[in-house]
Amino acid sequence: MARRGKAGCYGVLAVFALGGAVDVHAAAETVAWQWEFDPNDQPYPAYVADPRRPRMQVAAGLIDSTIAETSAARIVLDAGTRYTLFRAIDPSGNEWSIDMEGGLFTQFDAGNSLDAVGWDGVYGLFGVYDWHDTIALRVGYKHLSAHLGDEYIESTGRKRVGYTRDALAVGVAWTWKQNWQSYVEPSWAFGMGNEKRQQRAALEGGVQYQGGFEHWGRRAAFYGGLHVRSFAETDWEPGVSLQLGYLVKRDASSTDVRLSLEL
Repeated sequence: MARRGKAGCYGVLAVFALGGAVDVHAAAETVAWQWEFDPNDQPYPAYVADPRRPRMQVAAGLIDSTIAETSAARIVLDAGTRYTLFRAIDPSGNEWSIDMEGGLFTQFDAGNSLDAVGWDGVYGLFGVYDWHDTIALRVGYKHLSAHLGDEYIESTGRKRVGYTRDALAVGVAWTWKQNWQSYVEPSWAFGMGNEKRQQRAALEGGVQYQGGFEHWGRRAAFYGGLHVRSFAETDWEPGVSLQLGYLVKRDASSTDVRLSLEL
């Protein structure tokens, strides 16, 4: 279960008895569904090593780039979040929720006057089901688009290929030990911006670890994740990313902070 820094409010279904004595135990069993709007926790986990995970991030590094006429040095500025609109807990303790997400991922060429190389945009809407904090499922719509920066276009004359992808995605996450999770998410594009270059199928998945909060007054913990993404249009050549870092947990009204190294 992912933690999110927002305050929440609870609503519990009320049971009314018309006439006669009320069986307290029966009423307690009937009042079972709980509803929470703007919850602090998210039933479906974040893919921590996914380079297209919606987040707020500032980073600098070197990349093995295949983009023509660019250096290997990059400054990265990302902006985005995943937000749970509401969460419901059924009589068995299973959770249901509606999630929405959106993110902007930019790259600036540090070796060429910080020219904007380009940016990717993502957004989506998902229905989520979490079975006893063990198996979580999400089904929904996911958008991905790629764009070139104006400065890069002006200096190279390169044109955008019109890459956009609107897909149905089904994700399954399994918490198989207290601190370990695995996940897989296939998707099928029903809309593509460049059908000559794109194909419909894609697959991503990974494994991740979240340590216990044993540092800085039990407010910080080590974490790590491995994420793999592959598309039919690139002959299923895998793109692999690894992230290792330190998660600092703040109060319920604030966003958590991650200090990390990404490969």
